[in-house]
Amino acid sequence: MQKLTDRNSLLNNPHFKASAAFKELQQTKLGFIDIGARGGVHDYVLPVAGLTSVLGFEPDEAECQRLCASKNAEQWAAFNMLPFALAEQATEKTLHLVSASTNHSLLPPNPVFVERYNMQKNWTLVGKEKMLAVTLDAVLHEQLPDYFADFIKIDTQGTEYEIILGGLATLAKQTTTMVCEVAFCELYQGQKLFSEVEMLLRENQFSFYGFMPIHTRSKKLLDKKNQVTTERAFYADAVFFKDPLSMPAIKLSQRQIYALFTTVILLGYYDYALELAMATWLKVADETEKQHIHSLIMELSTLDPAQTVDSLNKLMSEVKNNQPMANVLVGSFVDKRRAYCDYDDILNVSPLPASYDLMEKV
Repeated sequence: MQKLTDRNSLLNNPHFKASAAFKELQQTKLGFIDIGARGGVHDYVLPVAGLTSVLGFEPDEAECQRLCASKNAEQWAAFNMLPFALAEQATEKTLHLVSASTNHSLLPPNPVFVERYNMQKNWTLVGKEKMLAVTLDAVLHEQLPDYFADFIKIDTQGTEYEIILGGLATLAKQTTTMVCEVAFCELYQGQKLFSEVEMLLRENQFSFYGFMPIHTRSKKLLDKKNQVTTERAFYADAVFFKDPLSMPAIKLSQRQIYALFTTVILLGYYDYALELAMATWLKVADETEKQHIHSLIMELSTLDPAQTVDSLNKLMSEVKNNQPMANVLVGSFVDKRRAYCDYDDILNVSPLPASYDLMEKV
């Protein structure tokens, strides 16, 4: 399996380069909006950097200036970083500064969880700043009316729901893909949880497709080298697509279909990418186009069993040489592959409880 992590690795793939999707995005660049861009533009779109027009939002002006001055800004087809906080409406907000700058938020940390899970190191409130927040719709309508907001990533420490509310017009007209950080418990006071974010996006024609990955936490009363436990789900990046195959009422332009196809690949949903292509433009495409798309997906998705054997042999060697860390090493191996296929259909694993089989035998 070819991991799409290197800069322009998808852009330079000969099968993608020969496709109608590439030719369209070469003319009208893929629009990626990174909301909460501290540290740099997310690498989701790095494999198509040369086809991507980046618009970032980072309310910390010093960090915003650093990102604009960085040489990494030159790798994109276009790059713009704005020092704005986004919200559901234009208003003055308070930015809560905590001990780890990556956890700054327009919402205060929830002391119940900070204390319970011993998170004081990175979640202690150290200051506050006043700032003016604007809406995504206002920025795009007034300042960048010609921008394609194809793919939006939001990671703003608890205010994702409100930002979506302030961008509903943009989502309705342009966006086909969203990756949004969501929480399963109230890490910040007053934040909306995953269920509420999912319902809001579903009401606006977005289908939830999965998590990448789910981050968990416990009190850490047990030693993971020697004990195991099921930990509480804390937060995750949730993937949403405006999927015309799930909601037939959705009408996407040809360009939006190509943009969706590309972002679906970037996020690793190879089977869906092929399904989408076959259900849309490949229905009337020539054989050359069909072959390029099929070859592209086969190339990206293939995982040679021999490669898996080599990985297992390496794991076995590491475990043998460091047996006290066996649980950690094996767990890490599983974590890296957790997002791959569900193999129950191949193995004929029943979803029914084991007690069902016992009752059937009586």
